[in-house]
Amino acid sequence: MTALTFLFGAVTFYTLAPVPPALRPDPMARGYMGITVANGTLAVERVEPGLPAEAAGLRRGDILIRVGTLQPETFDQVIAHITSFRPGAVVEIEVQRGAARKTFKVKLACRPPELDIQNRVPVPIEIDD
Repeated sequence: MTALTFLFGAVTFYTLAPVPPALRPDPMARGYMGITVANGTLAVERVEPGLPAEAAGLRRGDILIRVGTLQPETFDQVIAHITSFRPGAVVEIEVQRGAARKTFKVKLACRPPELDIQNRVPVPIEIDD
């Protein structure tokens, strides 16, 4: 008989397991803000729910003017610039919204790995028989 059983009789105490701390982002991961643009433009077509761009206040229809120090001409330049930062970095984004220019601070998340897999071109492998 344990001391607790003796003192409290048949009362059972349940305890919860400790919650592990949140995992830190992969230090080798690449930055991601969670937007897509209309084909061939810098106009935001979609802001992914729950991701950094939405949290910062970006909206559909915003036109990207400046991303950090970059004044992009294509969305590929935006992607390359954003992915040069690590998750957790804060990047200033300037957009044209209607007649006004607005600036937002976006804290980047981890770029989903499947986005990079889609854009990879398979390289043929020569097999010697």
